[in-house]
Amino acid sequence: MEEHPRQSDHRNVPLMTGQGALSVMAWSMASPPIALTFLAVSMELPIFLAGMLVSIRHAAGTLADLFAPGAIARLPRKKTALAQLDLMMATCFIAVVLVVLYGGKSTIVLAFVVGIFVIGILEEIKSLMILEFLGDNLPSQDRMRVSYWQKAIGGAATIAVVLLLHQLSQDAPALTRHSLVVGFGAVCFVLSALVVISLHENTKGTNAAGKLAPVRSTPEFWRNAATLLSEAWFRKYILVRLAFVLAGLSVPFFALIAAEAHHSSTSGLTALVASSAAALLVAAPMWRALNEVSTRRVMIASSAMVAISGLCLIILHAKGLDHTIHLHAASLFVATIAVTGLGSARTLYFMDIAPPAQRITAQAVSKTIARLAIIVFSIGLAALAHTNSATWAVIVIALGSFLAIFVILTLVDTPGKPDALDQKTST
Repeated sequence: MEEHPRQSDHRNVPLMTGQGALSVMAWSMASPPIALTFLAVSMELPIFLAGMLVSIRHAAGTLADLFAPGAIARLPRKKTALAQLDLMMATCFIAVVLVVLYGGKSTIVLAFVVGIFVIGILEEIKSLMILEFLGDNLPSQDRMRVSYWQKAIGGAATIAVVLLLHQLSQDAPALTRHSLVVGFGAVCFVLSALVVISLHENTKGTNAAGKLAPVRSTPEFWRNAATLLSEAWFRKYILVRLAFVLAGLSVPFFALIAAEAHHSSTSGLTALVASSAAALLVAAPMWRALNEVSTRRVMIASSAMVAISGLCLIILHAKGLDHTIHLHAASLFVATIAVTGLGSARTLYFMDIAPPAQRITAQAVSKTIARLAIIVFSIGLAALAHTNSATWAVIVIALGSFLAIFVILTLVDTPGKPDALDQKTST
């Protein structure tokens, strides 16, 4: 009885690798913080709206995170729902592209706002559902290997595809070429859905009756938050996580300043998408090796990379030396690697300090608090970029990243030493 599930699980390994690679390609080519931001600026939409896409997406994701987990836990079969989510996301991206190409200005604004909001909801539901699916259908020893190969294959394939599209559409206008990249990302979502349908799903033991659906309500959230915030370890973790918020916003606002300078360039979006995909190839093995040495050093290095690349970008932009899109692509490459490092280090740090009995609740509360902070800060940065220049938003991100280094040095001590906040609490 045990043998059949194991065989079908191992059959899922190459299929899940392919599905994940297609998903990486889709999110790289149709990336809301990069591709859609670039499209919005190319259409001469207000800079405030282009910057607000981050806020809209995270607000939608927060709503999905609050209300979707119970319904996901009760689904007896998830692969059909996963395929439907991919198809719906493909439909959203294609709809946005068609409106950009053929719609009027007000219709385009509406399409971006509604499209990003729906995509944000679908993206969060899929991320929650795929975790459940992987846990039920893939052996734990295969998950890390699959995740690595998904990024490696997806990143390499993205670079190859965008360069091929660049060569095939050399005579097309810039906007058409940008739309073609996003449109091909939508095609990758469709292909991902087809692969998901071919996966074997082990429905034994995954029935809703055997699972407790997480209960989410606003009063319960605030009760849990109040309880956790009374504990020193959680206050420390929240401070560290909030310190990363500005650094985490570097990718969309680096893309925004690049779009401002090069939205009419025929190779603008191609260079940015290729650089972010190349960053995925580099980031995974690099941070995995460094995290084994010191999570604290990864946090410091990642924050420093965002701060330094941001300052270099500002100096080049101020002196008018950023005439080539490749300088912006290089800064986005560094920022993407850094943000990936912060994400992995934050997760490992949480696992190190969170008591096992509180991990699920603490993760949910901290994720919601961080998302609310992202929404607030991204609105502020969008307003700053709109009223002044995107350069000022990048300045704030660079300064915030330097501040994050100070927070890490203060609160996240080296292994074997008591943390600063613990010392203050005990005195």
